[in-house]
Amino acid sequence: MTVMSRRIISGAIRTPAAADITTVPGTLACNELDTHADTCCGGPNWSVMEISNEICEVTPFLDTYESVKAVPVVRMSTVWSDPDSSEDYLLVMDQCLWFGQLLKHSLINPNQIRDYGHPVHDDPYRHEVFGIETDKAFIPFDTTGTIVHFTSRVPTDWEQKHLPVIILTGEEWDPLKIEMRQRGSTREDNDMKQIRSLTSGLRKSEVSSIYAEGMNSQAIRFGESDTVLSNISTTYNEQEMTHRLIGAVNIACADRRDVDSVMSNDRHSKITAEELARTWNIGLQTAKDTMKATTQRGVRTSTRPMNKRVRVDHLDLHVRRMPGTWYCDTVLARVKSLLGNICANVFTNGRFTKVVPMKSRKEAGFSFQEFVNDVGAPELLVTDGASEFTGNNTEFKKHVRRMRVKHWISEQGRSNQNHAAEREIGYISQCWKLRMAKRNVPKRLWDFGFVYEAELVSRMARGRNRRTGYEEVTGQTPEIGEYLDFGFYDTVWWWDRPGKPDSTDDPRRLAKWLGISHNVGSDMCYWLVTDSGKIVSKTSVERVVREDLLSEDSCKRIKDFEALIAERLKDENFDLNQDDLIPGDLFLEDIELSEDNAGVRYGEAPPDEDYGDMLLEPRPDDEDVEENFDNYIGVELIMDVGTDGERRGRVVKRARDNDGRPIGRKHDNATFDSREYYVELTDGTREKYTANIIAENMMAQIDDEGQSYAIMREITDHRKDATAVPISDGTIRSRTGNERLKTTTRGWQLLVEWKDGGSDWIDLKDIKASNPLEVAEYAVANRLVEEPAFKWWVPHVLRKRNRIISKVKSKYWKQTHKFGIRLPHSVEEALRIDEETRTTFWRDAINKEMSKAKIAWKAKDGATPDDVRAGKLSDMIGFQEIGCHVVFDVKMDFERKARFCANGNETRAPSSITYSSVVSRDSIRLAFLIADLNGLDLLACDLANAFLNAPCAEKIWFEGGTECGEDKGKVCILVRALYGLKSAGFSWRSALAATLRDLGFTETKADPNVWIRPDTKDDGTEYYEMLFVYVDDVLALSKNPRSIIDAINEVYKVKQGSDKKPDRYLGGDVMEVEVDGGRRIWATSPRTYVKNSIRVVEDLLNEDGEGYVLKRNCKNPLPQGYRPELDISPELGPRLISRFQQLIGIL
Repeated sequence: MTVMSRRIISGAIRTPAAADITTVPGTLACNELDTHADTCCGGPNWSVMEISNEICEVTPFLDTYESVKAVPVVRMSTVWSDPDSSEDYLLVMDQCLWFGQLLKHSLINPNQIRDYGHPVHDDPYRHEVFGIETDKAFIPFDTTGTIVHFTSRVPTDWEQKHLPVIILTGEEWDPLKIEMRQRGSTREDNDMKQIRSLTSGLRKSEVSSIYAEGMNSQAIRFGESDTVLSNISTTYNEQEMTHRLIGAVNIACADRRDVDSVMSNDRHSKITAEELARTWNIGLQTAKDTMKATTQRGVRTSTRPMNKRVRVDHLDLHVRRMPGTWYCDTVLARVKSLLGNICANVFTNGRFTKVVPMKSRKEAGFSFQEFVNDVGAPELLVTDGASEFTGNNTEFKKHVRRMRVKHWISEQGRSNQNHAAEREIGYISQCWKLRMAKRNVPKRLWDFGFVYEAELVSRMARGRNRRTGYEEVTGQTPEIGEYLDFGFYDTVWWWDRPGKPDSTDDPRRLAKWLGISHNVGSDMCYWLVTDSGKIVSKTSVERVVREDLLSEDSCKRIKDFEALIAERLKDENFDLNQDDLIPGDLFLEDIELSEDNAGVRYGEAPPDEDYGDMLLEPRPDDEDVEENFDNYIGVELIMDVGTDGERRGRVVKRARDNDGRPIGRKHDNATFDSREYYVELTDGTREKYTANIIAENMMAQIDDEGQSYAIMREITDHRKDATAVPISDGTIRSRTGNERLKTTTRGWQLLVEWKDGGSDWIDLKDIKASNPLEVAEYAVANRLVEEPAFKWWVPHVLRKRNRIISKVKSKYWKQTHKFGIRLPHSVEEALRIDEETRTTFWRDAINKEMSKAKIAWKAKDGATPDDVRAGKLSDMIGFQEIGCHVVFDVKMDFERKARFCANGNETRAPSSITYSSVVSRDSIRLAFLIADLNGLDLLACDLANAFLNAPCAEKIWFEGGTECGEDKGKVCILVRALYGLKSAGFSWRSALAATLRDLGFTETKADPNVWIRPDTKDDGTEYYEMLFVYVDDVLALSKNPRSIIDAINEVYKVKQGSDKKPDRYLGGDVMEVEVDGGRRIWATSPRTYVKNSIRVVEDLLNEDGEGYVLKRNCKNPLPQGYRPELDISPELGPRLISRFQQLIGIL
């Protein structure tokens, strides 16, 4: 059948008929992007592979020109060479118009390529990506004038048969019927851009002055007062506070009119943290972390209903690797599943979990074999003493021996020895039961649900380093595209009867989505349960969308299907006979989700019957009686309080040495209590802590009245009861007849996950009062804004947050002078100031700093920043790009100072490498006391360029700026711990600690920044040499401290003149004074600091010229009787705010 259609082509030569289909192999020509050509047009650089039975009438861009008739629709190919790898690819396009030699260049409609699913980036003004993204290669564009194009040539016969193929367009394309998505920028997009822009909300004159002075929007300047105030709190530094406020925004506004609150308009998922949090039942921050730690390439983008079988590209998403030590335990169900499974073995290392359902316990060997095939053979496998695991002739034991896996059996009654398996079973069971209740999933699908939850948990960013268990085990970044399209038990369409395309019956069928079928079919193949209760595996699957519910026929089919599937999957007829099971087993249904233990992740130890004749009477510990009177035993506390790695634990017993003696001594002062205890953490592990560390953490988690508190990590789920106000009853009518929203939070609860790992259901009214922003963002992300309990307050809270951020931005750009000297915001501005003042002060400061800092990076030859951003360099995958800037300051002697720093706020380093402690002031005071009592000498020194002596602990690169000299514009990889990085302090401390250990020093338990080494005096008296470390300031205590400083100087450079007896340390004066009897002792005093502070304040008052002078005597900082709550004087402006902060910083 012939189809005549009119298609608009702007570059065709007028001719009565189409040209011949033959082209010359090797002919080179451009492929120009042209959206006026509504269909791709083949020119002299393409070869026809197949001619369809369709022809078109093509109309040129002017109606006065003759149309081109009988233009064939073809499938064609061309050869494109990758400029990076020099590898050739065969590009294939279907549904194209063939002109051959009639066109000088081929014409490419980018929307036809986009319709097939390839992203096309054709904006030449965007520096990130410019070209076509495909699964096999990136096709970059070039420009000639205003024309965007790429070059290719006609393939030979050999090339058509042997080159790797990239298909650019699909088998169907009708430009007159195609409906491209008319999705402009939503209000959410626009509001988020405004929030993240540092100049939005400012007056035009302010923005003009910012760009005129060349200020660097990434620069965070820290002067002396800024540094001191930032150490107190980041709220005292406008620039850092602005970045933190903007970075904390996950949801910009409450408006979601472009998104239906219940049913999606899209047949496949958008890749956003908001969608991921809603689909996986996790918090927004965990969703953001998961997207950073995974890839999402395997996501379909079709927008129209299925009319054929979906093409599936093999993405190679899963690669098996060999993990290390694993744990295994069995969980049983009281309902036989749809596939006949009654139990499952859970294999885990605590981060990655594999669930294998079984029809009976006898299949334990099969479950282990499947685990080995899918994951790998562990070096060590821990199980309990159940007979299916321990019997010599069982299939499980045979497979373990055949795979040469070391099998360790936990002791009866010691649940912590198999803690990882039991904890994961408890956690996954809770996740499954929450999802089952939320989605009304029949219990007979428990095996699919348990497998699904385990796969999500293994691909979820969690733990202290916020990485996925999949990555830790396999070494590969997990691909989660398969898990983004659908949620468990979603109603979906699937394509049936593909062999009968002419049938009048609709080939689309309804089913419920049950997860990924990894071992059946290709990638992106899913388990479905049909209306007949049959389990099938299909790739051609799409969502039921709003359009389907608006169609009368489709809506009826969906309702009939829901009723039928509910009847098919009833649970009542498949309850298991409890007499056939062993009492005491861990049942899935018995893991409760009560209010008290909703956040406890636990399992149960195997029953005595599983151990048979292996059962032994437990031997009581010797210390049990003694420890009954220990005040620390049984105490519950949170370790690492205030960090991202908070963990809840319980003190279980004293630690003992090899001879069985308790370690450490009790002291009335908890600071000096050196007793060691075992603390059992929520993950089942035990760690040793000294009593003073335990006491410190106990005090850090209570308030002034001794009440403990918990810090919220995120909100993960919600629920409501029958008392919640429905949407239909969400308004009330006032006396004047106006409708207004009901003010209510009744009936709603949110599941809150705490930083210590626990979680609780909290009433909405309580969590709203303490964390309104987090609740508001969760409500928007989970489409709860229209609910009466949220609608009356969520939009208001988000708008108020946005106004606060807008106000803060005006202070971000404030330009200040220090001691009357103008502070530059960028290198360019600093050099311009030098030109205006005819000096070289700032240039000299920059050159001095960069001469030291240049060892911090290594330029990568042959690479451009655009190549790295586009992902073209495989060895740079995993590196984070950050900005760098120069911080400018003026010292008290008016010397200019420059410091090259990294924008550490742009990285998300694991909390385990962002903490670096320093010696306490109490330890410094003790140092002088110890030196005086033992007749020892003290010597202090300052190490030069401290951080630059340590390797960089993160994978980071930046684009060199003007200050980098010959490396400007190059890809610079950080190899040293540059100032500003979150991990810089940790890296430097680790490097210095390694050096001190090599010198024979060890850390003390009371203060890890006090180092000791045994030595002997000339009279034979034994004592400890000591080192006190505060970042790069070192204080040595010894009979010969010079030898220690010289040894350190051989590794690190000691600043010239800094190695001397301490006269100033940590801001205070240090001196030796003579007391009665002629004895000399050490003393400290703030005299010099106070004198300098007074001088600075006097200079500031003189600059103001207001005639103010400081009083010689003053009892109080504020006038007597001053009541700040009654002060109605005007608020300070930007200049006086800066002055106030500088004065507070001096204090």
